[in-house]
Amino acid sequence: MPMSEFKSPEQKQSLLGLFNAIYFQIWGILITFMANSVNYTFVLFAETKGHEIALCVPILATALFTMVWGEATLKSQIANIKDASPETRKTNAHKDISGQPYRLLRLMNFGLAFALATSQLSILFS
Repeated sequence: MPMSEFKSPEQKQSLLGLFNAIYFQIWGILITFMANSVNYTFVLFAETKGHEIALCVPILATALFTMVWGEATLKSQIANIKDASPETRKTNAHKDISGQPYRLLRLMNFGLAFALATSQLSILFS
């Protein structure tokens, strides 16, 4: 008998919310990775002389996206943790997700966005 048959509809929906928040976060990480890869490709391999200000726009936009998307995903996870059903609160998935150091994750998200943007801008203007 599949495990899904043992879960109540309320618990399924509650777990689905938690996993959707993580899925949302993974998409943001992929988008950020691709955008930063394109930014690095431009600043490292393209002829950027005279286009420095124009290239600042995608670099700063990527940093802003990283911070906003990261904050949104963390808030989504926290909201789903708070809204979890009593049955879901007993699962290992809920315990692991709710035990994450969210303040540290926010700091890491900001630090990553800042470090990547600073790196790209320093390469661009050097």
